[in-house]
Amino acid sequence: MSEKTDLFSTAVVEIEKREYNHPIIIGGFAGSTMAGLLSVGYLIEQLGMHQVAHVRSHYIPPVAVFVGNKLRHPFRIYSNKKGDTLAIISEVPISDLGLYEISASIIDWARSISASEIIILDGIPVDVIMETRKSYCIAESEELENCKKNGIPGAQSAIITGIGGSLLNECLVKGFKGSSLITPCSVDIPDPGSALSLIQAITLKTGIKVDTKLLQESVNKMHEEMSAVIKQYADAQAKKTGKPSEESMYR
Repeated sequence: MSEKTDLFSTAVVEIEKREYNHPIIIGGFAGSTMAGLLSVGYLIEQLGMHQVAHVRSHYIPPVAVFVGNKLRHPFRIYSNKKGDTLAIISEVPISDLGLYEISASIIDWARSISASEIIILDGIPVDVIMETRKSYCIAESEELENCKKNGIPGAQSAIITGIGGSLLNECLVKGFKGSSLITPCSVDIPDPGSALSLIQAITLKTGIKVDTKLLQESVNKMHEEMSAVIKQYADAQAKKTGKPSEESMYR
């Protein structure tokens, strides 16, 4: 918990003491895609969040990240002004050996501040840019029904790995409300559309209002650029073969 200071202990270290209002916790982490990380980073910026804690553990690589013109710990916790929304973000991969210990510390801390739930944002790795996409909910039956009522379909099947999956597993063990929102995300090409899809799903699920104008502009610009590349490729193929190419990087 926050009082531990031993070098080899795993703990949530609070930078400031403050009151929380049964917050929703939203997590995004480095993994097989950047979708969760980008989404949570966007939320932090748009909601004007500030850092309130970090997770200390010898299982977290001893590096510093430079974001917001500041050197920061690689595994951070942010809060909005009202204390009703928290964000957990980490840009570095976590050793598998430390997943249980770190996730246990986070869920214990979440319970100590009377957090209401944790939602993990993640991407499904694909090798294309999806022209249209949806986000899907992974949760226990009651919460899954709530997601469906709010317009978020349930995933047919999925495996959540890494720290996100470990946190959800810890939620099951300790009876804490946890769920995940996932969406297809390109692993080869920058894919702001995946972050946009997850942000829209968070709004549907929680009612948190987020301005998505910047993300939408990025998506539109990317699609215009990709469409131009595809057209150039098709024209080049047509000159070679005498007929248009039907290949596309969209599905």
